[in-house]
Amino acid sequence: MKKTQRLIIILGDSSQEIRNQIAGFHACTVISNVTEETLKNVFHFNKNAVYFSKTYDFKWKKYHPLIIRLSDETDIYENTVNIQAVIEDFPKILNANSIDSGDHSSHDSTGMSCASTKKCLLCRIETGEKSDEHVLFNSKNFYVVPGKGAFFDGYLMIVPKRHIMSFAQLNASEFNEFVLLLNDLKIILEGIYNQKVFAFECGSGKDGSGKHETSIVHAHFHLAVTDMPVLKEVQKSGLYPAQINKQDLLRYSDHPYMLYIDQEDNWYISGNPETYFPRQHPRQVLAEYMGMYDEYNWRVHPFTERMEVIANEFRNFCKENFNYLPLWMRNCIQFED
Repeated sequence: MKKTQRLIIILGDSSQEIRNQIAGFHACTVISNVTEETLKNVFHFNKNAVYFSKTYDFKWKKYHPLIIRLSDETDIYENTVNIQAVIEDFPKILNANSIDSGDHSSHDSTGMSCASTKKCLLCRIETGEKSDEHVLFNSKNFYVVPGKGAFFDGYLMIVPKRHIMSFAQLNASEFNEFVLLLNDLKIILEGIYNQKVFAFECGSGKDGSGKHETSIVHAHFHLAVTDMPVLKEVQKSGLYPAQINKQDLLRYSDHPYMLYIDQEDNWYISGNPETYFPRQHPRQVLAEYMGMYDEYNWRVHPFTERMEVIANEFRNFCKENFNYLPLWMRNCIQFED
């Protein structure tokens, strides 16, 4: 996983426009001075601190900064940003140094809550317009499908039929059904794989703003079979979520958040709107734990063949144990596509 919480020194004559361009990267905060207190405040929100200066000061050496130079020419120095191509060059340099720049605000989606559901992938699955998915469960308010990008066992996604941005926007009746469904799915997955379940959601906030324009901005909840110590690994990544009661999730509908539910049903959330959450963060944490590293990205590594395997494993288990399932589950399980 690429890291944050780094000091980045940019040397050269910088205009306000260049500073604003750098400030547009979600994992970066432009600072006006380099002090222990300033860095502590920035790092608290899982961001990099970026300082502009005309000259280098050796007192910064103790912070092990990444040094980047501004230039109107190309390839004069190592780690050079061309002043005419800041938005392109800056993330490339950070990526080469295993540092996360975050997406740029110029690529954010806007107004997604008002967008036509005809264009939404998950809405099209629910209506049957996109019919090549394995819908395993179909109830009043939710459906369940195998997740694309399954580098781990038992990857399922719970999707609300209503076009909302996060599970924090569920109403009370929907939330009660969701909790019941989540618990029953966990029991089924534990029965199939003989291992407990990690569940998580990347909440998009009330309008989806701040999400990358290529993201799926329709709420979906993930289940993964794993023995990963959830809180320990999340904290290792640089985020320190707070434990909440499950009903408290409904208070987080306004802003993006990361929700993690460990194998013992402890709910943890990072919900400060000033905090930087890497894209697909829970998947990145799990991939790091499993030694899969860059394979967390479902667009690059879709593991499409695993979706059918997971569907068959789920359906076969439910057929074999049909009489032991709760009645409502029996009525909602889909044994055929």
